[in-house]
Amino acid sequence: MADNEDPRRPQNPFAPALRSVYGGVSAYPLDLGPAPIVPSQPGGLLPEQGVPIKLPGANYPPAGAIAVDLVGDGNIAPAASATLVTFTVPDGLRFRADGIGFGADDEVALRFLTWSIRFNGDPVAAGYNNVPAAVGSIRQLAPIFQLVGSSILFTVLAAADPTAVLTYRYVCRVKGWVYSEREVG
Repeated sequence: MADNEDPRRPQNPFAPALRSVYGGVSAYPLDLGPAPIVPSQPGGLLPEQGVPIKLPGANYPPAGAIAVDLVGDGNIAPAASATLVTFTVPDGLRFRADGIGFGADDEVALRFLTWSIRFNGDPVAAGYNNVPAAVGSIRQLAPIFQLVGSSILFTVLAAADPTAVLTYRYVCRVKGWVYSEREVG
């Protein structure tokens, strides 16, 4: 036996039924390069290769969506207000706010807090104006549904009740995603 021979039986990767058709010899081209493989990651803000499906990007994060997790805080005196979270939606994209939660150094302080969502400083027409902060927490967010268009400044404005005794530090967390709406098909 030569030095370069493998003492084990040579292996044929083809099924026995195919080997018997060709008399135990498998012929395949040796001059072909590697097969082209489609990348496993989607392109930036583009869906992966595959069957296009029509789902609204507001309900489900589409392929290529960018996760957004915003956290902000501020000290708010009684009868005062402060902007806790600010986010400018990038040009050509949409922002879907999916969850919100609040916390404070002293959790009792949350009973004095109300909050509003604003677009470019103006209150949102319906839904999220002067809402008590008894929804969600920093760890477990309350579900919300708010769509924000391209190039809009999204802010969460918090206000403390005048009956609050002290200035408290409040924390706000907003989660969602930024995506590009595109017609499929």
